Amino acid sequence: MKRRNIIALLLLLLAATAPAGAQSVRDRVLDPVEHSAGSSMAYRYEPGPATPVPEGFTPFYISHFGRHGSRYHTAENIYRKFYDLFSAAAAADALTPLGREVKQRIDTIFVVCDGHAGVLTPIGAAEHRGIATRMYANYPEVFRPRDGESAVRIFSRSTSVDRVVKSMQAFDAALVACEPRLEIEEASGGTYNSYLNHYTPEYKAYYNEGPWRPVYEFKRDEWVRPERLLASLFSGWFVRERIPDRKSFMTELFAVASILQDAPLDVTLYDLFTDEEIYSLWRLQNLNQYLRKGPSALAGDLAASIAKPLLRDFLACADAAVAGGSLAADFRFGHGEGLMPLAALMQLSGACTAESDPDRIEQVWQDFRITPMAGNIQWIFYRNAKREVLVRVLLNEREVTLPIDSPTAPYYDWRKVRKFYRRIVRE
Repeated sequence: MKRRNIIALLLLLLAATAPAGAQSVRDRVLDPVEHSAGSSMAYRYEPGPATPVPEGFTPFYISHFGRHGSRYHTAENIYRKFYDLFSAAAAADALTPLGREVKQRIDTIFVVCDGHAGVLTPIGAAEHRGIATRMYANYPEVFRPRDGESAVRIFSRSTSVDRVVKSMQAFDAALVACEPRLEIEEASGGTYNSYLNHYTPEYKAYYNEGPWRPVYEFKRDEWVRPERLLASLFSGWFVRERIPDRKSFMTELFAVASILQDAPLDVTLYDLFTDEEIYSLWRLQNLNQYLRKGPSALAGDLAASIAKPLLRDFLACADAAVAGGSLAADFRFGHGEGLMPLAALMQLSGACTAESDPDRIEQVWQDFRITPMAGNIQWIFYRNAKREVLVRVLLNEREVTLPIDSPTAPYYDWRKVRKFYRRIVRE
């Protein structure tokens, strides 16, 4: 049998044995296309299956970490860069018909977005209000006074970055709107930065110029093909004279296209890219996030280890709550650079696999599933009449499993979870 026939037969067999309705990673990235924004994706509430609570157990405490909500791009000049470039091309009569139409969109984007680098958008505040409102609806027992109490106490803290503080405030205000008897103490910066935004010198060195960079640059050269895009927008002479770094033009324009969903304007740039280009550009940014902040085989445990102080705080607060402490919930607000390492350190399903082949990373780790804007991890604690305690973990409001034996998974015996994570933070 000829080699091509063997390959065709194998493909047919794979198709026949694939689960019905199963989506490839490429399909999930493109449908909806907003997934391709990865960590710039506006939060999408995409609930998964909800396993019934074991009989006799009632929620009594919640521990939470949330990334800030949707924001404008953090690069100060990225909107102006494209505004100036398209203006220069228009003045030189070097825009194609599509380029002239795109310039109008770039002008609109510039007016709305320039000068707001890193600022929380109204969409970002709404994301946190939505998460808080659903939390109250799903676990009302946690937030209602009990045993003669007149109020329910919660401690909420954030990093000192303004978009994070405002995300916390939006979240807390939504909860108080649901239950006015809540007493929420809010704090930011100071000592809380030591675990909400923790970096070690070793990790900083790796993050900036570690062995991940040659891998990333090699795949960037392979995956980024800007020629078609540039030809659709500009005259050839203008590209040759004014756009020397064409791959950066493409990746940065895609970054602007991706983050538009976070801003209060009805403009898109996704239509400038083909599906294959969108997928390739997403693969590249997903690779970047994974190699620098995820469970990369290149980094080993280095990235995940920076979340140890944060995990220690989860454990200490949970110990206090289980022992009968006065807080009904602990809320923490930070950044994606905290969420990705924490998810890996906790060994959450879909967030902790170490993969060394850059072509296979997207099969085990997708950034939009782990750290969209307002991404979050929630520990929900349950107790029964025998004072037995179970904990259930959610990643972006979806159940995840832990590498811990449990006949009631995804509900786990707190003693086993505590022992498992205590060992991890001591290593």
